[in-house]
Amino acid sequence: MIARIAVGALAANCWILPIGSDGSCLLVDPGAEADRILGFLDGHRLVPSLVVCTHGHFDHVCAIGPLREVYASRGIALPVAIHRDDSGYLGDGGEARNRRLLESMGGDYFDGLWTPVPQADILLEEGSTLPDTSWFVIHTPGHSKGSICLYDETRGLLVSGDTLFRDGVGRTDGFDGSAEELRQSIVSKLFPLPSETKVFPGHGARTTIGRERGY
Repeated sequence: MIARIAVGALAANCWILPIGSDGSCLLVDPGAEADRILGFLDGHRLVPSLVVCTHGHFDHVCAIGPLREVYASRGIALPVAIHRDDSGYLGDGGEARNRRLLESMGGDYFDGLWTPVPQADILLEEGSTLPDTSWFVIHTPGHSKGSICLYDETRGLLVSGDTLFRDGVGRTDGFDGSAEELRQSIVSKLFPLPSETKVFPGHGARTTIGRERGY
């Protein structure tokens, strides 16, 4: 069962994707409220084997540091994966890059929302398969240069980040966004997927490829 926790001031969706009968899971876009995410995981006896970022924007990554610290105290490594083109949003330069992003979008709500984020351990590319899973990467630039979706072809599931929403798409007015790239990503890479593909977006409710193609 895929679970969602909407976190932070921007209600970003943190998705929990079970990958084994032993309680292992992928943790996608833990953007805030680390204690709440941890409480859900512990309450359901789930242990993440990997954090995956659909992109590097602060509302999708800022719980990573606190979660890594907790799991490290338990003797559990929690590696972080992101597309190489968004890796600059993490690590030592992450705060400055996210500030630049919000300034380019006219935002003034950054202070108090940032928590230091470790650099990535795994750099993803188009077609990368996540370790020990059937999920693979579709590179969908537009919302950011390194935006990705995660696709499980066998089960017909797509985690779309801020590329595709129910009744909408992600913003492209950031310094590394592009409306044309986003359109191309959706039209050439997502809309050819089967209509019944279930879509789990970065914000808002679930949808399907068929519904959004028609919309």
